[in-house]
Amino acid sequence: MGYAEDWGELMFDLRCLNKGSAKRQFKQSIRYAFGGLCAYCRCKRATTIDHLKPKSRGGEDLRSNLVPACRECNHSKASELWLPWYQRQEFYSDVAQELIEEWIANKRLDIEDYDERTINNRTTVCFTASTIRSNTNEPTCSRKDSRSIATSTNGTKERCSADADDERNLVQSR
Repeated sequence: MGYAEDWGELMFDLRCLNKGSAKRQFKQSIRYAFGGLCAYCRCKRATTIDHLKPKSRGGEDLRSNLVPACRECNHSKASELWLPWYQRQEFYSDVAQELIEEWIANKRLDIEDYDERTINNRTTVCFTASTIRSNTNEPTCSRKDSRSIATSTNGTKERCSADADDERNLVQSR
């Protein structure tokens, strides 16, 4: 499973999203990847999306070319390439530069990339009987209506659904 590289990829097999909704979702995923902060200064809220390689220099609207930015950083950078501009800033950070370069290379932590012998994150099926929950303590349903209320042995009233036989008879009668 990969990430959407272009906003148009989010529209695949999603009939309920229109073009505008898909773009908003795409931009939100970019902001979310950086924790909602500007990718450059890392101290202000990202309110815009910046092109690392500006469109005026041939940059595209691809995920790997877009980072979240605060309005000040976005306007200051204007149509410059990101790295020379970023290295001149007083808030320059080697760590932030490395994060942006990883973003450009589209590197991400995918569990599928690891050897399954080293990581076991799968659920195992247990075939032994459990004493935590059993059907012996379940209240019986007194009516065939799925919204009926049954009285349990301790006198409390609880909602319950019809049993499987009643549901089958109901379906067959339709």
